[in-house]
Amino acid sequence: MFITTLNPNRRNLINELFRDLDFVNDNFLSKPYPIRNSSDYKTDSDDDGVILTMNVPGYNKKLIDVSVSGDKLTIEGKANSGDSSGFNHIFTINDNLDSDGIDATVVDGVLTVSVPYAEAVKPRKIEVKVK
Repeated sequence: MFITTLNPNRRNLINELFRDLDFVNDNFLSKPYPIRNSSDYKTDSDDDGVILTMNVPGYNKKLIDVSVSGDKLTIEGKANSGDSSGFNHIFTINDNLDSDGIDATVVDGVLTVSVPYAEAVKPRKIEVKVK
């Protein structure tokens, strides 16, 4: 029988990996999507998809960038063009979501990013036929 112990650094890496996997599962893999609050953003879902809202008061809407690369949704913002402070959030988009249909708007200092469900997972009504 072979017994080994994890060194503390490796244990922290494993715990961090599971914490990251839990975050992805909580935010993007399970349905219904839970409301996730933080000081920076909130996610919610409805029948159409996932809605991410973020307070961005004082940020120049022209300096807020929402982009998709592969399965990553990146949201970045700066208050002023010469300012190095700002925010940067990266989210993983799973196959249940349609990255081509993402829409982003800023209204009264609130950024709303809508990520629709892929057609294959959207709820649909099935007609009952009578014969």
